[in-house]
Amino acid sequence: MFKTNDPAIFRYHTDDQNLMQSVYQIISAYFADDCADELTNEPVMTAALEKEALASQPTLSRFYNRMDKDTLKQLDGINRKLRGVMYSMERPEHILFDIDTTLFNTYGEQEGEGFNFHYHAHG
Repeated sequence: MFKTNDPAIFRYHTDDQNLMQSVYQIISAYFADDCADELTNEPVMTAALEKEALASQPTLSRFYNRMDKDTLKQLDGINRKLRGVMYSMERPEHILFDIDTTLFNTYGEQEGEGFNFHYHAHG
């Protein structure tokens, strides 16, 4: 359901693969394009996306630069289909949230920072 207006005949990392990698990166809290370089050979991500190696930061940046009005319409269509799937599911009786702490290190006099005894660090 997704294809950019790209004149290239062959790409090692296709548009749909780049889109899925971007989605998985965001879900995994790797928000920046630059994170792709760290994840290129990450075992869990490569297994989840069924690839030997993921697209690098320059590949994803070129992919994002190919986006236009057509691709936004395609993404809107994908979003509509996903909402349809979600709304067709039966609402669960109970939901369990498993919340863990994560430390984001801070340096200097940042507002709201404090010492975390579990991690023995400021965050």
